[in-house]
Amino acid sequence: FPVTKGWNRNVWIGIGVAIGIMLLYGVWTEWRKTVVRVRVELNEVRLGDKPEVLVLYDFTERLAGLRRDYGRRLAPLRPQIREIERTLTLAKADAAGTAEKVRMVEEVLGEETTQAKQVFEDYKTSVSRLWLEEAGLLDQEFDDKRKTFLDEVEDRARALGLFYHPEEDEDLDQPEIAANEFRLALYRAPPSIKLPEQFGWIEKKLKAWHDFEKDWNSRYKGLGTRAKQLRSPAATSLDSKKERVDIQKQELDKFRGDAQMIQKEILDYEARLKELRDREAQAKGPFEEDVNAIPEAFLCVRVPLDADAAPIVVDGKVAEAAPGTLQIVIRGKKNGQTAWVIRALEPVPHQKTELVFRDEDFQPVSDWLETD
Repeated sequence: FPVTKGWNRNVWIGIGVAIGIMLLYGVWTEWRKTVVRVRVELNEVRLGDKPEVLVLYDFTERLAGLRRDYGRRLAPLRPQIREIERTLTLAKADAAGTAEKVRMVEEVLGEETTQAKQVFEDYKTSVSRLWLEEAGLLDQEFDDKRKTFLDEVEDRARALGLFYHPEEDEDLDQPEIAANEFRLALYRAPPSIKLPEQFGWIEKKLKAWHDFEKDWNSRYKGLGTRAKQLRSPAATSLDSKKERVDIQKQELDKFRGDAQMIQKEILDYEARLKELRDREAQAKGPFEEDVNAIPEAFLCVRVPLDADAAPIVVDGKVAEAAPGTLQIVIRGKKNGQTAWVIRALEPVPHQKTELVFRDEDFQPVSDWLETD
């Protein structure tokens, strides 16, 4: 019996040691485990009823291929849309100018019945000189300033080696359009170009141009004020009054006719722009569907996003993947649009790391067609 008791005691000691070793091994293994904990802090983005974190094999080439494919579909439409938008902007500016002419002529027409014949004759002569000479100088000053602005922008672009092409159409050769083309060219500038400095330069030039325009418009309106000051309360004959009224009516009819023609052009441009936008939307339509097919084709693992957190344990297929070939993807809705966040999975061996995703990290899928 003493021998049996000693043997039982040794067995139990052995079992206890084995259990202890297993526990220590389990603790050591858990401590050495590689885990990436994904956490979301969202207000605007909605993840749906069953939020999840996807670990996908690298799908960069697939996404780039989709962009190229859809880019080729959209390439014929984009220049047409830009051209119509520019033309529409100019047409609306022309419409505003014509409306102002109508207003001014209507105002003059209403005042003609109170003017005297002699004052009317003096006024007509003086105003003609005012508009022909001083307004002509103002127009020349405006054209010179605009040419200087355009030349400086073009010279700057050439000096920086930018892919910049000024408008050949004189109607489109405007400072705002040139500045926009300069900004667009900067996005394709060589790496050596200091973009903040160049953006600052063009904004400063554009502000100076707007200040000049404001001053020029003020001086131009001043001519109208001076023209009014040339009038006199002296009475005129009914015949002279009627003659002047008839002239103003003819001018008013002309400007109103111009306004109707311009408005018709605007409607035509807007209809054309809508047609092109609809075609653009149709061309872009299937892109989101093709992007949504990516997860199934490149799926490594799915991890439920429970209580706004999901642990990605680096074992199994995740551990077997080559370094740098896995990406974390979370899908949701942002402002009613499908939006994804994509982040490379870069775990630190034998450590538990955390990645936090917020609203600003999510990018609408439709925006990917606008990026290179």
